[in-house]
Amino acid sequence: MPVITDANVLIDYADADIMMLALYSEKIERVVIPSVILGEVEQLSHDDCLQYGFDVVEEELDVLFEASNAQHGPLSFQDKVCLYLAKSIGDITCITNEKALLKFCEKDNIPTKRGLKLLLQLAEQGFISKDEAIGTVYAIHECNPLHIHQGVVEDFIRLIECA
Repeated sequence: MPVITDANVLIDYADADIMMLALYSEKIERVVIPSVILGEVEQLSHDDCLQYGFDVVEEELDVLFEASNAQHGPLSFQDKVCLYLAKSIGDITCITNEKALLKFCEKDNIPTKRGLKLLLQLAEQGFISKDEAIGTVYAIHECNPLHIHQGVVEDFIRLIECA
């Protein structure tokens, strides 16, 4: 099943180590990036995404219209695009750390994963070492200490050591 990523997760990997996301896309599940989301990420171009093996998807007008007009509380337009595109594609997992987007995906029966789960899966399946996964988490923490704070890092380390 492919995965669709929101801007925050994409930015975290672009800032820390985009090759981890590329490896995930190649070895585990294809990474789909909505063009509206890519437009938020200054670190990556469309050509970069193609080089890393990501699928950049142009949203249909009905998805953009629905995202523009839907009332989903704290969701940004981009998060709503991610939500509605996932619904329209079907059989896709949404990768996000946004609590509101996680909640709306759950309500619509869209499977979700947190951004660091990808590293855990890469390590569990032997594509990277546990040390590489932990190193990438620390790199993400350095780039985004507000959301990937020390408690999140410690939780990740506990999870990967039990794997």
